[in-house]
Amino acid sequence: MLKINGLIALTTVSLFGLTACGGGGSSSSVVKKNGVFKDSNVSGLSYVSGGQDGVTDASGGFIYEDGEDVAFSIGAVALGSGTGKAVMTPVDLVANGTLASAEVINKVRFLMMLDKDNTPSNGIEISKKVQAKAESWSVVDFAAADFPTQNVNNIVTSASVADGIEHEIPEATVAATHLKTTLLCANAGAYVGSYEGTESGNIALVVNPVTGEVVGSSYNPENEVSVEISSTTALDYDMGLEFVSAEDSAKEFTGKLNSTEDLSGTWENSANTSLKGTFSAERLGGESDAVYRYTVPFTGGDQGLFTFDVDKSNNVKGTTYSVSTNEESEITGKLVDNKLTAKSADGTEIDGVLDEETLTLSGVWSNVTDLEAGSYVGGGCRLN
Repeated sequence: MLKINGLIALTTVSLFGLTACGGGGSSSSVVKKNGVFKDSNVSGLSYVSGGQDGVTDASGGFIYEDGEDVAFSIGAVALGSGTGKAVMTPVDLVANGTLASAEVINKVRFLMMLDKDNTPSNGIEISKKVQAKAESWSVVDFAAADFPTQNVNNIVTSASVADGIEHEIPEATVAATHLKTTLLCANAGAYVGSYEGTESGNIALVVNPVTGEVVGSSYNPENEVSVEISSTTALDYDMGLEFVSAEDSAKEFTGKLNSTEDLSGTWENSANTSLKGTFSAERLGGESDAVYRYTVPFTGGDQGLFTFDVDKSNNVKGTTYSVSTNEESEITGKLVDNKLTAKSADGTEIDGVLDEETLTLSGVWSNVTDLEAGSYVGGGCRLN
């Protein structure tokens, strides 16, 4: 397959500014980066990070200073702050926050309530009318045992009047499911890299957007053997995004997602614990404006990963990665009437069918030049 130098990764745009200091004329650089706030994408949130401030845009976008905290608010209501990064969620706004934290879930409930069309699954839009009303709201205690308090109920009424519709605070269980779905989709996708130690080779992993399971394949160039990797323990959002996956040949991978862009961990052969080492991988592919993202492992004459990003016009862009050759190739195509037709730059033809209800994508692939063919199946999610 055609090799493309470097991983095609989701990029964070960095802008460099120089801030002059008085006195001796010394200076320090300020690195500005782009981030996205997700509880699904949230627009209309005010933010401050160092010398940067503004309101999150339609995609939840904001600008932060590298190494600085980002504080989010809606009018007089402070949601909290956390160290700036490419993707931030309500979990990042609570110290040691998890999906099980009442304070985290209450912030999710509050944000869901503010959505202009009462359909948080398609994004949370805080209207300009609500933003204006929020300037006079009272401080909210998201850790209150009796949340929603009377103060919050008053805010619900105020937001309802501003938007001309009936807003309401969702149940905690509904909010928890909504947040988990958001986190799974944000972290889902393809990650490719290598493993080192008493043995070394290539590794290709897929994080499932529905189950959080981490599967894929590894390849040892010394013996030219590819081995499928299956999930043992899915991503645990209460344990720092940790996971466990294993090969049929007994090599077990214990790792964690460090961010939405990379993962790492250790591996050990359960049949011979003297065989062990480390592994790391970075995200493959990713269009920032994609509406849907699908990532699937493929098998057959070769093993590896396909990534497909689908825009609002149903155009498909993506990448194919071969774990045996460590090569990538660009994919283009269309998704029409739930049928995928795509082709990679190296001539691989990809056909598939999308189950619209489960967002499962499955099909076949073939490359006449390399005399290879096989099948694939995997999942996807709504990203934006």
